[in-house]
Amino acid sequence: MATGTRTGRSRVTLIFLLLTSATLLTLDARDFEPLQRTEETLTDLISPLRSGADRLFGPVGDAWSGITEYDELEAENLVLREELQKIEGQQILDTDAAIRLESLLDVLGLPYVQDIPNVVAEVVTANVGNFDRYSVQINRGAADGVRNGMPVVTRGGLIGRIDGDPGRRHSRVALITDPGFEVGVLVVGTDDVALASGSGHGEPLIVGKGLEIDTEVAVGDEVVTSGVDRSRYPAGIPIGTVTEIDYDEARLFQILTVNPSANTDSLGFMTVLLYDPLAEDS
Repeated sequence: MATGTRTGRSRVTLIFLLLTSATLLTLDARDFEPLQRTEETLTDLISPLRSGADRLFGPVGDAWSGITEYDELEAENLVLREELQKIEGQQILDTDAAIRLESLLDVLGLPYVQDIPNVVAEVVTANVGNFDRYSVQINRGAADGVRNGMPVVTRGGLIGRIDGDPGRRHSRVALITDPGFEVGVLVVGTDDVALASGSGHGEPLIVGKGLEIDTEVAVGDEVVTSGVDRSRYPAGIPIGTVTEIDYDEARLFQILTVNPSANTDSLGFMTVLLYDPLAEDS
C-alpha cells in the first residue's frame, strides 16, 4: 500500500511541475510583471555567486587561453619567419642572377671583336688582397682553344691576356693594371705606335714610350691597341682615354696618363679572343 501511495504522489508531483513549467513559460512569454520581478530577484541572488566564480576561475581561464594563444602565435611567427627567409633568399638569388646576366650581356656582341673567334668565360677566382691583385682565374682553357698570350676583353675594352699555359678547363688572366703588363697602342687620329703599361690596381695606365713630342694629342683622346708588327692584340681594341699629358724633353717623347676603359673590379664574365697573329698571316 505504501508503495502505491508513493507512486501516486510522484505522479501528482510530476504533473504539477509540468503544469507549473508550462504556466511560467506562458507568463514569461507575455511579459508577466510579477514573474519578471521574481527573475530579477533570482538573478540578484545568483549574481554574487557567479561573480565570485568568475573572479576565482577567470584568471585561470585567461592564463590558459593566453598560453594556448601564445603557442599558436609562436607557431605562426615561426612559419612567417621561414617564409620571409625563403623570400629573402630568393631575392638574393634573383639579384645575383640579374647581376650575372647583366655581366654576361656586357661581353656578348662586342663591336670591335668583329669576326675574331672567341669564347666567353666566367671568372671563378677573383684577385684577393695583395697576394695576387693583378690576375683572375677563368673557366676556359686549352680544351676551348685558349692559348698563352691571347687577349681578353670586356665591353669596356682590353682587360688583360692569358698568362701562362692554360689547363684543360681553366686559365689565368693577367690584368691590364699589372705593372708588368705592356701593350702597343695608338692615340686615335695619330700614326705613332706607343707602348702603354699598367701602374697598379686602381691606377691609370701610362704611355711612356714611342709618342713623339710634336704629335698632336689632347686630353680626352681615345687610345686603342695598335695591332702592328704581329702584335698579340688585334687592332682597334679600346684601351682608355687620355687624362693628362706630360713631356720627356730629353728623349722628345710625350708621356700620357690614360684612364682604362675596362673596369678590373667586380669582374664576372670576359671574352677570350682566340687570336693568333701568325695564323692571320698564313
